[in-house]
Amino acid sequence: MHRAVSTPRRRLLSGLLSAALLGLSLSAVASSATDAPRAAAPAANVFVDFTAHGQPTSTYSLGSTISTFAEGGSNLIKGPDSGQWRQYLADLGPLVWRIPLFHHDGQVGSSAGGIHGGNEGEAYIRAIKGINGIPMIAVGGSSNDNDIRTSDAAALVRYFNDNGGQHGGPVADYIIGNEPDNGFGMDPYIFGGNGSDGFHAIATSMRQASAQPLSLAGPSLVTWADYKYGDFRKFFAASHADTDVVDFHKYGSGSALGNLGTTADYGAAITWLRQEITQYFGDRANGVAIQLGEFNYNSWYDSSWRGSFYTSRNTVHTASLIGHVLRAGGSAYQYSDNNGPLGLISDGTDRNDQPAGKWLRLPAYWGLSAWSGGAWSRRYGEFMVGASTQVADLEVFATDNAKKIVLVNKSENTDRQAVIALTGSTSGRYSAWRYTRGMDPANFGSGAQYQPPARTANAAAFSQGRITVAVPWMSVVVIDVN
Repeated sequence: MHRAVSTPRRRLLSGLLSAALLGLSLSAVASSATDAPRAAAPAANVFVDFTAHGQPTSTYSLGSTISTFAEGGSNLIKGPDSGQWRQYLADLGPLVWRIPLFHHDGQVGSSAGGIHGGNEGEAYIRAIKGINGIPMIAVGGSSNDNDIRTSDAAALVRYFNDNGGQHGGPVADYIIGNEPDNGFGMDPYIFGGNGSDGFHAIATSMRQASAQPLSLAGPSLVTWADYKYGDFRKFFAASHADTDVVDFHKYGSGSALGNLGTTADYGAAITWLRQEITQYFGDRANGVAIQLGEFNYNSWYDSSWRGSFYTSRNTVHTASLIGHVLRAGGSAYQYSDNNGPLGLISDGTDRNDQPAGKWLRLPAYWGLSAWSGGAWSRRYGEFMVGASTQVADLEVFATDNAKKIVLVNKSENTDRQAVIALTGSTSGRYSAWRYTRGMDPANFGSGAQYQPPARTANAAAFSQGRITVAVPWMSVVVIDVN
């Protein structure tokens, strides 16, 4: 017999039934959410492995040169109006600063071939240290880059290093001579003659003149090319016991547009030199460093190079070149701070097509800052790490401790979207800066290629080991990963 359920009981059952149905519904939803596939991460086209440590870097990995050609030998870094100049160089962060100096007849001054003389060595070294730089002296001779006498070389070391450091010293890093293959002669440079006492005698006298250990570099050959193989080997065979750092110079491949496609040659040069060092230096080989003592887009300028030196092509070239050198285990020193189109900062004249404006930071300055970080992004880390891409015209370099990624788009007309797959950093935050393209050298005052990088991401979150950034054509993007 059917009996009517009382109202309270009906309400209770109704509530239990509703709860059961709700629980079933929630369970179904949860099950559905669990079973549904997650949104797929975008397909990666750039790969960075922070756990794949390659070549280490150091405080010596990046630098430039203080030119002593400007203003009749009185460079802007120590001139009467040097405040802004020093600040711009300091903004790049601590760098190695090469400086050509000599000691002769009681003077310590510029040993650059075009401006040889003065007595300003102390002012230069103090100025370099004043911007937190590491001075590296390229030792010159009494009348040119290489006619060096042992007495003068030893006196130069004592001038800065006696009494624990004086006249702005101490200075621990020296390069003996400069480009001896450019007219002076390899035999006189190595064995003596033509005004030189020879590499071994010079190195020995310098070490004996200093109470602290010195780092001595050579042979600073003028360029990297097949015909230099024999010069390097002659030097290594005779001078390996006296050499702590192998120094060489390279200035592009001589093509106003094509230079951009040959930056990997710099890394190949480092690799070849390392193989030769292993063969000639024996047990000392692992402790011998390699430095690209001078580099630039080209070693000379005329108006046909205007669209290269004064545009973001130079920013891209500089950032790419440095990446290849560091990845191969070398150091890269740009030439130089004040040298017209080959400089980091304009000198305020219209010589060599410099567009109107004084002390404006040129595209190469920004290519250097992409790695040094300075006043903008993070400095390069302690190790180069695995980084690769198959995207046309796109290059990627990265470091760990701290994590930094440098993306370089060499294309003249195609923007790229970099979807970066990270190994060793699944989630966190990143900041990004873009060195925007600019291809009109006449647009100097407001042109993008002359401006600081624009921050495009500020502590943005990322997950699933993916970061996606736009890399416009002829531009550089820098990412700091936390």
